[in-house]
Amino acid sequence: MLSKIDNSNIIARVYQNLKLLVISHQFPAGERLNIETLAENLRVSITPVRETLLRLVAEGLIINVPKMGFFMKTLSETDIRDLYEINHLLIIWSMGRLIDSKVPGIIIGMPELAGLDKLLALPRRPTDNTIATSSGAIFEYCARRAGNREIVERIKNINDRLNYIRVCESRIQAEPAMPLLEIIKQGIDGNYEELQELFREQHAQSIKLLPHVMRLEVSTELAGSEESVATNVDLRTK
Repeated sequence: MLSKIDNSNIIARVYQNLKLLVISHQFPAGERLNIETLAENLRVSITPVRETLLRLVAEGLIINVPKMGFFMKTLSETDIRDLYEINHLLIIWSMGRLIDSKVPGIIIGMPELAGLDKLLALPRRPTDNTIATSSGAIFEYCARRAGNREIVERIKNINDRLNYIRVCESRIQAEPAMPLLEIIKQGIDGNYEELQELFREQHAQSIKLLPHVMRLEVSTELAGSEESVATNVDLRTK
């Protein structure tokens, strides 16, 4: 699961590697992240691993329990709803700014999103991870076009924290790509009022599906509160 890291730019590489594992939920919720084990698997010293874990704590992706160590974060339905709602407020504000300024269509001139519609429109169903990352990319790009860098950084962080939830949401939908394709189309055409309404509909759908997402077998470990993590893992690690 963990690959050997080159000596060059070690801290950056450790961060990239561990963050990917965390946001893709390769470690179960509530699991203790053992610094020594991670360092051994990555073939680095414990210092870059510790620095990376502290950075992930600051980003809200994991938690640091005093005298116990670092643990995967456990999200409750309320936690996830709060993240959805702040993301919605930020993207609706961004779209309002685009509507007022009449900036050209959101996909034009963005190489990283130019082929997104083609990727999602493939005959076979896109993977759940593709759906999740595509959704996040659309949110981030809209925020970038609105021109507020603070909002961009906040949405990027929310994308990381909601990535696994969006994967789970995709799993319970028959055609999860369809709403995204319509959003992309309206963005390319520069129909910002319609795009804003589509974002409202997407948010409402996510809130509606949230209880079902929480009941998925793969997300049962997400149920609970952040405060309960220490209690749960304490029994496991003694």
